[in-house]
Amino acid sequence: MQLGNFDLKKFFVAAATASFSFFFIIAPQPLQRGFHHLPVKMMMPNSRPASVPASQNVPVATATSSAATPPPIVGAWQDLAGMYSADVSYASIQTGISPKLLAAVIHVESRGQNIVSGAGAVGPMQLMPSTAWTILHVDPWKPRDNIVGGARYLRRLLTIFHGHLRLALEAYNAGPTVVAQGNIPVLAQIYATQVMALAT
Repeated sequence: MQLGNFDLKKFFVAAATASFSFFFIIAPQPLQRGFHHLPVKMMMPNSRPASVPASQNVPVATATSSAATPPPIVGAWQDLAGMYSADVSYASIQTGISPKLLAAVIHVESRGQNIVSGAGAVGPMQLMPSTAWTILHVDPWKPRDNIVGGARYLRRLLTIFHGHLRLALEAYNAGPTVVAQGNIPVLAQIYATQVMALAT
């Protein structure tokens, strides 16, 4: 049977579509990787659109290689300390406070930024300048000094409260006199809970 020009066009379109579908949908990943111009990771037909907000935690189905790298460990103290990881390590060695605890304080206090709060607290550990200069003997405007000073202050508070971490953290937030009197503000309690959850 002879095929007309129109039938031949339909035949070639169908054949091209089948080939395209094979390489992009059906073909296994090693075969796809054999062709450098073909994508290795592709969205499957039943995956959610890319516009779905990340906050909804909707998993997106993708065809990936079984040798894909595992996701990074979330919550490592280096991630909490961010660019101040080396300073946290240094402060930990100087004071004996664990780097994980210091990183957790930095994260809750300033989200790892060198900022000044509305109350006048300075730097990643949010030290009051008067306390930093006169009691801790550090320059609160220098991040390393700020972190060392915050670690020293936390060490003092742990000594005052006989190693009771929650009380020391509440005192770091609200002041040791308030905590010693037993009038612990709710915000200080929340603060201590957040730091301890990150430091565990």
